[in-house]
Amino acid sequence: MDERKGNIMKSVVDRAAMALAFVGFMAVSGCSSHPPPNAKVASSEAAIRAARETGGPSVPQAALHLKLAQEQLEEGKRLMRDNDNERASYVLSRAEVDAELALALSRAEDTKAKASKALENVRAVRSGAPTP
Repeated sequence: MDERKGNIMKSVVDRAAMALAFVGFMAVSGCSSHPPPNAKVASSEAAIRAARETGGPSVPQAALHLKLAQEQLEEGKRLMRDNDNERASYVLSRAEVDAELALALSRAEDTKAKASKALENVRAVRSGAPTP
């Protein structure tokens, strides 16, 4: 009878250990999963659109960063399709930053052109020539 009790106890302990191991595995895998970074996709797309609309493609350095941002956006979407959401999040963050850099570079170029035009007007006024 004691042997039978021992086998039953061993079976219960074995099952409890397996259940505990399974719960532990699920908890660990649940903690390591990341939700799809849909907000990062949207913010990256918005930054790329803004850089395009401000003349990013016409400024060489901005065009380079705009191209990188677009490539990273596509890579991020591919990673999301492959359920690698953590890595996709990082790639999409880089896409957004590259697009914002392209936007800043195109705005800087525009500001530089306006400053040059204003400087020409000042020189024209100082020399007495009519301003356009």
